[in-house]
Amino acid sequence: MILPLTSPRVDLSQAIVAVLQILKEAPSMSIAGISQATGVDRRTVSKAIDLILKVQKSLATQRIEKEKVGKTWIITIGKRTSALIGTAKRKMKR
Repeated sequence: MILPLTSPRVDLSQAIVAVLQILKEAPSMSIAGISQATGVDRRTVSKAIDLILKVQKSLATQRIEKEKVGKTWIITIGKRTSALIGTAKRKMKR
């Protein structure tokens, strides 16, 4: 997602998508390089990277699930290790 250099302010969610897209193509870049490639301000790229790292760290030990109950979506966060142990127990019983 390459934005023109004269583009208006970029939403943080748009910046995160742009940063992730660029990192898929070139997995190793500096913040300045990502900024140039996306056309997003360097400070916004830095904020996007920080947020991505926080989410990555959080999801390393937790798991988010989305389940529809009636017309409502229920979002739950569970521990990743307990789910892994539960699956192993079910496999052992089989």
